[in-house]
Amino acid sequence: MTVCPSRSRLLSFERGDLSDHEAAPIEAHLQHCDPCRTCVDQLRGTDADAAFLREALRDAPTGWSARTGAPAAEPGDLVVSPGTKDRSATASGSIEAEWPIPDYARVQLCGEGAYGSVWAVRDRVGVFRALKILDMARMSRAKLSCRESTALETYCRRVGRHPYLIGVYHVGVVGDRLYYTMDLADNDVDKAPVGAAFSTPYRPLTLHSVIRRRRITPGTAIEIARRLLRGLAKLHGLDLVHRDIKPSNIVFVDRRPKLADIGMVTPREHSNVVAGTPRYMPPDRVIDKTADTYALGKVLHEMIAGPDARSFPDLPLDELDPSLKWDLERVAEVIRRACAPAAADRYASAAEMLDDLEACGDFPFGALFDESADPAVSEMSPSKGPASSTNGTSAGRSPSAGARSRLAGPRTARLLHVALRAVPWITAVAALKLILDALRNDG
Repeated sequence: MTVCPSRSRLLSFERGDLSDHEAAPIEAHLQHCDPCRTCVDQLRGTDADAAFLREALRDAPTGWSARTGAPAAEPGDLVVSPGTKDRSATASGSIEAEWPIPDYARVQLCGEGAYGSVWAVRDRVGVFRALKILDMARMSRAKLSCRESTALETYCRRVGRHPYLIGVYHVGVVGDRLYYTMDLADNDVDKAPVGAAFSTPYRPLTLHSVIRRRRITPGTAIEIARRLLRGLAKLHGLDLVHRDIKPSNIVFVDRRPKLADIGMVTPREHSNVVAGTPRYMPPDRVIDKTADTYALGKVLHEMIAGPDARSFPDLPLDELDPSLKWDLERVAEVIRRACAPAAADRYASAAEMLDDLEACGDFPFGALFDESADPAVSEMSPSKGPASSTNGTSAGRSPSAGARSRLAGPRTARLLHVALRAVPWITAVAALKLILDALRNDG
C-alpha cells in the first residue's frame, strides 16, 4: 500500500470492522507511516476493548480484573470473512450449494483457505459450534498429506477437556471431506458469547482482532498469558507440542482465552519437522516445547508492547503504566528468557515459564496474619521469588520490590502491624491528657 488510507478507513480498521484480509495491508502500512500511526493512536481514545477484557476476566479464578482501561495474516491462514447467512451457496467453490455434512445446519461461513473452511453451525439439539471442513481430495492433488487427521486423533485421545484449550466434540468423514466440530468463539462484533441465539453479523473473537486495535494493559495481558500457559502446560505434560501458537490461533470462548487450531499438535518425538508460522518461530528453528514457550513469550510481548513494537524481546518499560500487582521488570526478564535465540536458553516447558511468570506478582503475605485490611502492611508484602534469567541466575529486583522485601519479614510485619494498631489508642490517650490539663488550668 503506497497511498495512505482515509481517516474513515483507519477508523474502520481501528474498530475491527475490516476482515483480516482487508486489514493486512493497512497493518503493513502503519509500520512505515508515522502520520497514519499517529492518526490511529488518536482514534484509540475509547476503552471499549479494555472494558470487554475486564468483563472477560471478571470470573477468573484469582478474582483479579484489569484496573484501567498486528501482525498481518500469514500465508496458509484461514482468511476470516464477515460473512452472511446466505453466503454459503457461493463460497468460492470450497463447498457446493448442497450442504454435505449431516446433522449440522450451516449458519455462516467464518473463514476459508486453500484446502478448507470454517463454518458456524447448529447441531440437532440447537447448540452452536464451529465446524471445520478439509478437502482431502484437493490436498491429495496438491501432494499434501492431511496432517490434521493425525493431530485430531492425538488431541482427542490424549488431551480431553481443559478450560484453556479448544474443545473438539465430533470428528467425521463424508466422501473425501474430513470435518470436526469445536467450541464456537465469542462474537467479535458485540464482544459477547454466542448463546441460544446466533446474532449477525458475526466474526470470531480472537486475540489477534483485539491487539490490532490497541495495547492491552500489562496486568490483563499477564492474566491472559497465565491462562494460556496452563492450557499449554497440559499439552506439554502429555509430551505434546502445539507448534502454531499465535494471536489468530487464540480465541475467546465464553470470555475465556483458549489455544485453538490444533492441526499441528504432535508428540514431542515427532516435532522435529519445521512447521508453524515464521513470525512466531524461534530463530534457531528448533520446533519443540521451547518453540511453544518462545511463541507464547512473543504473544505476551505483543499484548503489552503492541504488535508493531520494535523493542522485541525487551519491553518498553518507560512507556508502560506501573502495575501494583506485577513487577514489570521481572516480567520483561521472563519474556527475554522465553524468547531467547537458542533453545538451551529458553524455558523447557510451559509449566516452568508459568512458575516464573507467577513469581513476578506480589505475594499477599499479610493475609496470613489477617492483615490484609491494613493497606500500609499489605503494600509491604514480599515478592514470591525472583524469576530466573537466561544464564540461570536470579533476575534483579527493582528498588521498590527490594525495599518491600527487606521491610516485610515475618517478625517485622508483625511489629508493624502491632504499631499501626496502637496508633489510634496512643493518639486518644494524648488527646485526653491535653483535655485534662486544660481543665486543670481553667480551674
